[in-house]
Amino acid sequence: MTQNLLPGLANATALGAAPGDTPMSLMITLARPDPGGEQALLDAEHNPASARFGQFLTPAQFASEFGVPQSQFDQVRSWLTGTGLRVGSVSAARDQVNVSGTAAQVSALFGTPIQRFSSAGQTFLANTAAPVLPYGLPITNVIGLNTLQRMSTPAKAAQDTCLGGTCTGVTTPADLWSVYQQPAAYQGQGQPVAIFGEGATDGVVTDLRAFESKFGLPQVPVTVKHPAGDTDFSDDSGHVEWNIDTQASTGMAPKTPGLTLYFGHDLSDADVTKVFSQWTDDANGPKQASASYGECETVPVASPIAGQPLLTNPSLPVQQGLGNNSDATWTQILRQAALEGKTLFSSTGDTGSSCPVAIAPVIGAGNGVLNQGFPATNSPASLPYVVGVGGTVLYTDGAGHRSREYGWAFSGGGSTLFHPAPSYQQGTPGLALTCVTDPLKVCRGISDVAAQSGDVLTNGYSIVSNGKATTGGGTSLSSPLWEGMWARVQSASASPGGNGFANYALYRAGKDPASAARDYFDVNSADPATGLPASNGLYPTAPGWDYVTGWGTPKVDGLICDIDHTGC
Repeated sequence: MTQNLLPGLANATALGAAPGDTPMSLMITLARPDPGGEQALLDAEHNPASARFGQFLTPAQFASEFGVPQSQFDQVRSWLTGTGLRVGSVSAARDQVNVSGTAAQVSALFGTPIQRFSSAGQTFLANTAAPVLPYGLPITNVIGLNTLQRMSTPAKAAQDTCLGGTCTGVTTPADLWSVYQQPAAYQGQGQPVAIFGEGATDGVVTDLRAFESKFGLPQVPVTVKHPAGDTDFSDDSGHVEWNIDTQASTGMAPKTPGLTLYFGHDLSDADVTKVFSQWTDDANGPKQASASYGECETVPVASPIAGQPLLTNPSLPVQQGLGNNSDATWTQILRQAALEGKTLFSSTGDTGSSCPVAIAPVIGAGNGVLNQGFPATNSPASLPYVVGVGGTVLYTDGAGHRSREYGWAFSGGGSTLFHPAPSYQQGTPGLALTCVTDPLKVCRGISDVAAQSGDVLTNGYSIVSNGKATTGGGTSLSSPLWEGMWARVQSASASPGGNGFANYALYRAGKDPASAARDYFDVNSADPATGLPASNGLYPTAPGWDYVTGWGTPKVDGLICDIDHTGC
């Protein structure tokens, strides 16, 4: 499996073989038998002329209709346990299998040495040869053979323009209810929300309660769910990030009946995969979730750009994101989620028209605020079954009215390199760039939509962190804001199953000029600092859909009118 070998490994310092008893945890992906049928059904679920319109599957129904046959799974399970590895969690469709054991057992099973390396102050494990699998087994991916590749959360800079306890440009939940035209009748009733994260949650819940008290919001019931096999949740490094996520999502949907925190042990690709799969398989889980982390989209080893100097330049550390092999697995998991009527919102990142290719010692944080030059997009926002959310700078008049809103200079967004435009995005005016490996196909573009991110220094959203008032920002604010606002749209739906994967409805509204004017604020004004069209580096904002802000920021009452056919 040539994709399962870390690019740039020669730039790291080899420390010798990993001790044989070093614990390792992997996620193994099996091919489901009918991906074409899955896509056809997903399109039918969103086609009003289809007999299956709005009939979203449960995890059990999905497993019955599209799951890996038991006989194939049994063959894979027998092989995986042949050197002593233990099978942990197995997805409902039998396509995602967690195995754990020692480095010696992993090495023996996959026929590759597992060695220790260091780079830029980090020590990690990595396989030094591509894993070898028996011919005929339906295994398509192995995640976790190296412990370097992981998601990163955007850098957070404290706002420095505060006078007398008031920060210039900070918005409150009520401000955004007004600016984004969120009707009081629909506040997320009956629509629980979810946040993906890792580590400790007690402090996050405590700060959420302080936020709710500060703004007079109801206390949202919180449930914490951990993937099977994860045990240590002591890490608190993402505390501020999870505060933004929880307080933005519930701040927009204050009457949501519940908030579920799907929190793993860490942000390694293998553990993030477990979190995605856990939410997808949760029969009673929220229909909307938000993930405010990312890494570079997968760059296939055989692609024309894989050998570029960025990957081999000895002055750079081992690359964290390029070559990550997770996208195929996450696409498979999230297609199932979409078929179940679920929507994952994801931040497009805070590195402008690039992805967070450099690891922490280069820029101080793995994901911004800095355009890092490599023109790839952030995963998972780049995936076809995700709503990628870009960022804007929003100024109000202090009375809940928009004074100015323009695209943030460091908002992620751009053309993906290898994902063809999905069916809902095809034919979008402004979507024009082709795929690297297939110039005949227009590639998926993100952002799909946008919301306030602020500009780190003078604009953001009021949150509580460690018991104190502070400011949240970045596209990791934009994504949970949209999740909460989508919960409002969902709460107005007459269908018990809701509206399904949001991008079908969002693009249908955007492609119709009358609906687009009613449903979106078209973010295309100039950046006041330059007087030029706002840009994230390679991509300017423009009338209609663009690569920075997608269709723009929402007019929630309009979306409810056009999607739910009520409140018009």
